Amino acid sequence: MRYLKKTLTLFITLAASSTSHAAPAFPCCPTDKDTVARPDAHAPISVMGDHTHGEGQWMLSYRHMSMEMENLRRGDVRVSSEEFFLADGGYTVAPEWMSMNMHMLGIMYAPTERLTLMAMGNYLETEMTHEIVSQTAAIMINGGETKFTTYSRGLGDLKVSALYRFYLVENRKAHFGLGLNLPTGSINKKDKLPSMGGATEQQMPASMQLGSGTFDLLPSLTFVEQFKDWSWGAQANGVLRLENKNSNNYRYGHKLELLWWIGCNLAQWLSLNGGLSYNYSDELKGVQMSVNRMGGNGRSVSTAFGENYGGHHLDLILGINLIKPTGYLENHRLAFDLRLPIWHDLNGYQLEADSVLTFGWQKAF
Repeated sequence: MRYLKKTLTLFITLAASSTSHAAPAFPCCPTDKDTVARPDAHAPISVMGDHTHGEGQWMLSYRHMSMEMENLRRGDVRVSSEEFFLADGGYTVAPEWMSMNMHMLGIMYAPTERLTLMAMGNYLETEMTHEIVSQTAAIMINGGETKFTTYSRGLGDLKVSALYRFYLVENRKAHFGLGLNLPTGSINKKDKLPSMGGATEQQMPASMQLGSGTFDLLPSLTFVEQFKDWSWGAQANGVLRLENKNSNNYRYGHKLELLWWIGCNLAQWLSLNGGLSYNYSDELKGVQMSVNRMGGNGRSVSTAFGENYGGHHLDLILGINLIKPTGYLENHRLAFDLRLPIWHDLNGYQLEADSVLTFGWQKAF
C-alpha cells in the first residue's frame, strides 16, 4: 500500500490543474488512426492488447510493473503465521512478504487496416522473505535466524500475438486476439536455502521462477465504445496451457481475466480512467521436481505445493493517461495505473496482493 498515497495525490493534483480547461471535442465516429492521439484512446496501462492500429502504423512501448504481496490468506480469510504453523498442513516455513518488479518492452505493427501484430518481452526481479516455524527449528536449519530471503532475476517469457479488428460501426469497435507464450524464462533458478548443516544452493519453487516453462495459448476479445470526451471498454482474456507439464514436472493452471474500464478526458492532454479486473486461475498441477518438500517434522514452504496456487480475486483500477498531441513530443504517451484488491478467495495458503503499480510509455508513429 506504500504507493497508494503518492498515486492518489498525483491523480488529484493533475485533475485539479485541468479543470479550468474546457473538455475537448473529439470525433464521435473515430477510426484507428484518428484515435491514437486521444488521451482516453487506451485502457489503463496495465491492460494488454486493448487496441489496434491503422495500416502501416507502429507503436513502441515500455512498462514497469511493481507488485507487493503480504499477509497470508486461506480462501477469503487472513491467517497469522502462528495459525499457519498450527494448521493441518504441517508446514515449517511460511512466506511472509514478496515483491516483483517487471520491465516490459513491446512493439506493435499493423500490416493491414484490420490486423495488428504484437510482441512483448520482459525482465523480472523477484524477492521473497520467509519465516521459520520456531527458534528451535531455526537453530537446526538456519543458524538460529528465523527469517531468510530468496531472490531471482532475469529474462522472462516472450509473448507474440495477432489482433484482428472484426467490427467497426460508428463509435464502436471490437477485435479478438490470439497469441502464444514462448517459454524463454528460466524455471531452474536456485538460491541459498536453509537446510541441516547450513544453507545450500537449492531449486526454488515455481513462484520464484522467471517463466511458465510451457507453451501457452493467449486468446482475448475486446470491445471499445468512444464518445466526444469519454470512452469505455471491456476485455476477456485467458491463458491456456498447451502442455501437461514442463521440464520440471509441473505446469501452472489455466487463467481467465475479465476487465471493464472507463476513461474521461479532462483536457486535450489528460484523461483519468478506472475499472475493475476479475481474475481466476487453477491450481498448479504436478509435483515440482528438485524442490525440497520436507522440513523438520512436516512439510517445507507452502509454495512447494500445487494446492497453494490459483484462486479468485477482484481488483479496482485507478489510472492516468498523459499525451502530447502536438509538437516535438507528439503522440508520446505516459500513463500510470494502480490496482488495489477488493476481494480474494485463494486456493490453500497464499500471500495476497497488496498493490500493483504500473508505469508506461508509448509512442505511435
